[in-house]
Amino acid sequence: MARQTVKLLLLDEHDHLLLIHSRDPSTGNDCWYPVGGGIEPGESLQDAAAREAYEETGLRDLPTGIHVWWRDHTYEYDNQRYDVHEDWLLHHIPHFTPAPAQLTPYETRTIQSFHWWTPQSLTTTQSTIYPPNLGPLLTTLLSNTTPKSPFNITSHS
Repeated sequence: MARQTVKLLLLDEHDHLLLIHSRDPSTGNDCWYPVGGGIEPGESLQDAAAREAYEETGLRDLPTGIHVWWRDHTYEYDNQRYDVHEDWLLHHIPHFTPAPAQLTPYETRTIQSFHWWTPQSLTTTQSTIYPPNLGPLLTTLLSNTTPKSPFNITSHS
């Protein structure tokens, strides 16, 4: 069964997206991905998003997000295989400097840094971004009205 997760599109006032820079301990490969993680039993999407934002970035008082995307995904990291169902929330927040508050020992070992990316830089970078099509997906999201119901991005990533 797929692990239920939440992914956060944390956009500042200039539509820059906060991503985490991580290094896979088993391969040494670098990648960038959005803030987020597993949804605990009994937690709502919003509750999980607020907890993950605080734990991974130190951000308190996360505004309510808009459920914009979902994705079913399987990936390998640190010689482990993960099957996940991701629900993606869009949050507009003031720009801040991330300072993790409660990383797990695993996250402490793998998280290298944070960076605010423009949609254009996500589209043109040679860095590994997850999901790989995040730049074009974000550009489309920002140029259209917010979807009435979450859009399946599984085939786009």
